[in-house]
Amino acid sequence: MQKEVQEKQQVEAIPEEQQTGIITNIQLFSLNDGPGIRTTVFLKGCRLDCKWCHNPEGNRRYPEVYPFISNCTGCKKCVEVCPTEAITFLEPTRPKIDKSKCIVCMQCIEVCSYDAMVLWGEIVTVKQVIEEVVKDKLFYKNSGGGMTLSGGEPLAQPEFARALMKCAKLQEIHTALDTCGYAKWEVLESVLEWTDLVLFDLKHMDAQAHKEYTGVTNEVILENARRIAAKKIPMRIRIPVITGRNDTVENMRLTAEFVAALDQENENVIQIVDLLPYHPYAGAKYVQFGLEYPFPIGEGYKEEELESIIEIFTGQGLDVTVGG
Repeated sequence: MQKEVQEKQQVEAIPEEQQTGIITNIQLFSLNDGPGIRTTVFLKGCRLDCKWCHNPEGNRRYPEVYPFISNCTGCKKCVEVCPTEAITFLEPTRPKIDKSKCIVCMQCIEVCSYDAMVLWGEIVTVKQVIEEVVKDKLFYKNSGGGMTLSGGEPLAQPEFARALMKCAKLQEIHTALDTCGYAKWEVLESVLEWTDLVLFDLKHMDAQAHKEYTGVTNEVILENARRIAAKKIPMRIRIPVITGRNDTVENMRLTAEFVAALDQENENVIQIVDLLPYHPYAGAKYVQFGLEYPFPIGEGYKEEELESIIEIFTGQGLDVTVGG
């Protein structure tokens, strides 16, 4: 505990613009991560392990090497140079990296002439990120957009996330936090100080089912949702709709009732509910990375089943979008 306090004090002593963090991407002209035209900054690291995660490259906080299988020619030079024997081939052009052995020496990246090995995770300063974000400031102003922090999970790097939000606000840029809500309240609250809108994920209302599918229970998440709403910070609730996991009538009814109660008790704090149905091509990234994906690839959520879920939420007086 004392070590954590000391590390936090050391970070706080660094001017915001000089603080560093790890990101996977800065996505310009984003239209699905909050209102208007936005720049979405994807931070690396997440404490959840969702079975349906669409961004597996963002799960671990540190930089990682992933294969990009479609570029692989099967020359196996990567195997020859790997000092820890972390790379094997499941098929002639399908390399696999054992994460427990990989030390991110990047020799495989350097030896590959076909960009079949890719580093995910770049160490950057707040200043570097904000310099990219402000380039589209005119678009934000005209469209009601701004900067969104996503991931991974932004709260996995709370000091970096807070510094990004603060610097964006000082530039008069609207800020949105896309979060699963799994964090200590004091950590979340420190970031909320500079947050205009929260995009809050709700994955399952049953604690044990939530743990089965994400690795953690949902008590902290639900309590943080209540606390954010009580602070009257505008929220958009985002709900992944996953076949056989959380799409039962009972779970969706309980979710809709929970969200409606937040809205009614806190002066219409919920702006909208975004239903995010299982994406038909979500597994393509897993195939590229040589990872196993537990869902059918190329099959989307059935439209007729989604209609009944929409009715559950609109029946509670909530506005709904599909796809964010």
